[in-house]
Amino acid sequence: MMKLQLLLFALFASLAQAQWKGCSSPWPNITPGKEFTLKDKCRTLAGYPKKFEEANTEVTVTYTQQWSRLPSKTKTAVNPILKESLEKSMEVYRKFAKLPSSIIIILTTESDEDFTAETVYPNLRKPPCQIKLFNRWTTEATTNKPRVLQALAHEIYHCIQDLGKLGNSVDPQWVRDGSANYFSNLVFPDSNAEWPDKKHSGVAYKPNLPIYAHVGKEAYATSIFFQAQRKMDEDAINKFVLATPGGSTGLQERARLSDLSGFADEFFTFAKDFALQQIKDTNGDLIPIDKINPVSASIKFDKAGTTGTATLTSTPFTISVFKITIDPGRTAKIYSSANDNQKLAYRKSDAKSWTDMATDSSSGRTIDLPCNQKNTKQTYIIVFISTKDVKSDKVKITVATSKPKKCGARSGFVLYPLFNPTTSGGYCPKGTHSSRLAIWCCPDGTQLDEHVAQQVSICCPTARKSSQIISDALSRSGDSGTSRTERSGAVKLDFTLQ
Repeated sequence: MMKLQLLLFALFASLAQAQWKGCSSPWPNITPGKEFTLKDKCRTLAGYPKKFEEANTEVTVTYTQQWSRLPSKTKTAVNPILKESLEKSMEVYRKFAKLPSSIIIILTTESDEDFTAETVYPNLRKPPCQIKLFNRWTTEATTNKPRVLQALAHEIYHCIQDLGKLGNSVDPQWVRDGSANYFSNLVFPDSNAEWPDKKHSGVAYKPNLPIYAHVGKEAYATSIFFQAQRKMDEDAINKFVLATPGGSTGLQERARLSDLSGFADEFFTFAKDFALQQIKDTNGDLIPIDKINPVSASIKFDKAGTTGTATLTSTPFTISVFKITIDPGRTAKIYSSANDNQKLAYRKSDAKSWTDMATDSSSGRTIDLPCNQKNTKQTYIIVFISTKDVKSDKVKITVATSKPKKCGARSGFVLYPLFNPTTSGGYCPKGTHSSRLAIWCCPDGTQLDEHVAQQVSICCPTARKSSQIISDALSRSGDSGTSRTERSGAVKLDFTLQ
């Protein structure tokens, strides 16, 4: 009897021991603990491996001996999280990307202050892909479900991107983690754990820092660049990621991006939307973005006051915003000396859209700077980006305007001057003067338009034709904008330039 009990105990012990295997066993050609494998014992979680037929991917979830000692409530909480995140990730990603044939997920009690998980191919670009979930992921399964759902989707996309040129390289970090954050938001659009602000991800995107210089935690904030690419669908963005070579960083990455076809336009699209705080999340919500305070740029006009220039300076791959002011009472064109690696746009200070800046005076739109009641300068905002492979870049902008008109000046005609009883002659009222051709009074700042004087006596600013003033006046309804004054035989009809 005693021998039978000992045999049964040995059998059960043997079976129990057989359930624990080396965590690195899926990679028999690698020494445990090498190539990012785990030198520990693991057991397969109940219900796994699981085959996702449409994605052609088998997922195995295992856990370490230390993880098995966690409270039952904590361990139980991960099951529905794993199920939901895996199912939704496979459903979304399979539509535009190739998933690996095998993924191994390891639940561990390892801690990392900065990260929730780690993903790698122990055999470069050869499945299975290993996703190691740290202790933070497990504990947050009971406290922050939206975050851990998205975190696993983020890691699964790493398995996709590492099949491309990135391989196992963490660089360029802005592409690796920024794109994974973006794609995980496609899987869970309402999570928003990736939003680059203190409330959500804890780290904001820095417009004054080159996009390639966002590393560490800051790299995750570059997901907002991918969110802004309205002209690129998921397939195009995924191809962009897969084509990115691993190991590119710093000045090497700057040079790569500078030569990358189409990237100047893509970064310009991002910069314009970022400067307007108008980048939307996958679910349609506006992503919180801090306002960029524009830097004042002084326009230096020539002696005629019709052509002015300013030089703008920016660090390549940052977002630079400037403001300029132009006097009212004229029309203007704004253009630049930009080359293929430089892009500029402008808008009125209260406008919600940009106008791309032309690179010569013959193209681009003409803007109207009408007179206003306070005769205040008009403010325009300019966004400037450069993708040139240099430390600092400059561009010259030119403001070409029409000859300014005198805002607030009156135009009109005076049929007769006022009567002076002392001299028995006529005189012009204050604010007017006698015309050269006849005994008529014109408002100061105007002169008689002799071309039409035989038809109608009218005075106007030299920068404006009488026919235009007459047309403006006749187009008004009733007596709006006109006044008739009779005084000592003088009759005057005035128009006011608006």
